[in-house]
Formats: sequence, structure tokens, C-alpha cells
Amino acid sequence: MANTQRLTPLPVNAAFHAVPAVAPDPDFDTRWAAWVERGRVHEQRVRRKFAIWSGVLSMGAAIVYAILRS
Repeated sequence: MANTQRLTPLPVNAAFHAVPAVAPDPDFDTRWAAWVERGRVHEQRVRRKFAIWSGVLSMGAAIVYAILRS
């Protein structure tokens, strides 16, 4: 059976490691709104391309099936 205990003990540090305070960015809401809008536009473009290509592929499959069936 394998031994799961460490050979050397981990160092113990009693100091509390606090995250340094970060000043709030005054332009954050403006930048976030722009980011969300760019994401929305990108999603609409991807959905439109997906709809077009799925239609093209289904028509192509139907044509190939019709040709091979006859």
C-alpha cells in the first residue's frame, strides 16, 4: 500500500493574506455595456450563419438523396 503522508511538513504561516484593495473603475459600467453589446451582435451573426448553412446543408443532402434514390 502507498503511504500518502508527506515527508516534509508544509510551512505554517500565521499571517492573514488579504487581497489588496482595488479602487473601483469609474468607466467599468460603460465598458461592460459595450462588451455586452459586442457579444450580442456576435451572437446574432453566428446564429444567422448557422441558420443559413444548416439550410444549405439540408438542401444539399436532400438533392444527393434524391439523386442516389433514383
